[in-house]
Amino acid sequence: MRKGFRPDLRHRPVIVLSNNDGCVVAHSSEAKQLSIKMCQPFFEIEDLCFRENVSVFSINYELYANLSGRMMSTIASLTDSIDPYSIDECFANMTGYEQLNINLTELGFQIKERVLHNVGIPTCVGITPTKTLAKYCNHLAKHYRGINGVCNWLDLTPQRQAKALACEPVSEIWGVGRRYTERLNLMGIETALDLSRADPIKIRKEFGLALAMTVTELQGVTCIPLKLIKPKRKQIMRSRSFNSLVTAKEDLIGALTLHAQECGRTLRKEGSYAQVVGIVLNTNSFRTQDPQYHAYPCIGL
Repeated sequence: MRKGFRPDLRHRPVIVLSNNDGCVVAHSSEAKQLSIKMCQPFFEIEDLCFRENVSVFSINYELYANLSGRMMSTIASLTDSIDPYSIDECFANMTGYEQLNINLTELGFQIKERVLHNVGIPTCVGITPTKTLAKYCNHLAKHYRGINGVCNWLDLTPQRQAKALACEPVSEIWGVGRRYTERLNLMGIETALDLSRADPIKIRKEFGLALAMTVTELQGVTCIPLKLIKPKRKQIMRSRSFNSLVTAKEDLIGALTLHAQECGRTLRKEGSYAQVVGIVLNTNSFRTQDPQYHAYPCIGL
């Protein structure tokens, strides 16, 4: 998202760090090529970032929330409805569009171009019958330049679909983590194609319902529905670690006031009411030489 308003960063490696600049929470494709990984501690790559001229930014929640809202609004204006998945990713409902003689691939490029124009950030689009395949097609659209940023699964022949699944390891499938990957590899399931050809019943016995649903979705059958009605939050939380030792009560009060204001703003925006307000205060657990303090005061409203 940083590249959206900083054209000078367009072809440079960029990473965004978490609270207190602890670890990587976002990285550009150029940064990925340097083997920088998500959630990697910054101290491990600090020298690499200096050598390779990587642009490093601290996370800015207000900025990213603004860009995310504009992106979601743009996509929603071109589709029936959306299901936001993360700050920079959503699923869109295109059911029935083909019956209206709407070319889905052209619509995908229209979404891509409109988001770039309105928000200034590049996007990729995956068009498929299921969420799991949509995530996979989006991955292909990001990493294979010949696709030009839009991958329509429905335009591919069965042979090309199989080839597309065979080109990536099973770990690239949404919901397949490291532990699943290791166990699947031991069973001879190494690629996305292998997993798509697995028996969902056997997978359920070995791994449970979630992975069985993933297999079924890879076979083109919807198991994970779109969440088009966003449920109200059950809790709203804001937190941040200080990047230096804090000893003054005024500094704590200032930070707590800011977080309380942000929570209140979110609460009002959703039209909700709070029943309990709580504060969490902890000393630095890594400074074992210091006395430790933990407090969780709560009050009912």
